[in-house]
Amino acid sequence: MERFQNLLKDLGSSVGLPDLKPSDDGLCSLRFDDRVTIDLESNDETGAMIFSSIVATLLPYQTEKLYPELLEANLLWAGTGGATLGVDPATLSVFMCYQEKIEGMEFLRFQELLKGFSDVALFWNKRLQQGEESETSQTPSESVSLTEVTPPAPSAAGSVGTYA
Repeated sequence: MERFQNLLKDLGSSVGLPDLKPSDDGLCSLRFDDRVTIDLESNDETGAMIFSSIVATLLPYQTEKLYPELLEANLLWAGTGGATLGVDPATLSVFMCYQEKIEGMEFLRFQELLKGFSDVALFWNKRLQQGEESETSQTPSESVSLTEVTPPAPSAAGSVGTYA
């Protein structure tokens, strides 16, 4: 937990939030582009830092069209930069999650992970919102064709990374 707190403190200092620290529950939430919130937490049992975000919430009629796209994105993490997408069946919230060992994690690596995760979360938020907007602008009897969009290939600095 101390390493997690120090990484958050360093992040806060670098972005003008000197008091950035986890809550009493060990969670820190950051909002990006007023579109997605990324939750960061340290799992003391596994020694991992966990990144998670609800990137969108699907409408029931969207699941049939979007589930295959989400599954394809998870295949070898090709469309997720190393993270994993999943859907909560009760709420149809699309979660994006990633974890990496925190022991020995340098601040530069933490910045790279956060940047890569936020870029991919924003991509999926926009992609899934685009699908909703194009579907709601159609009448139910019209066929809807979602534009195939692939997230940009993450650069080494911007990729989320691999699971540790």
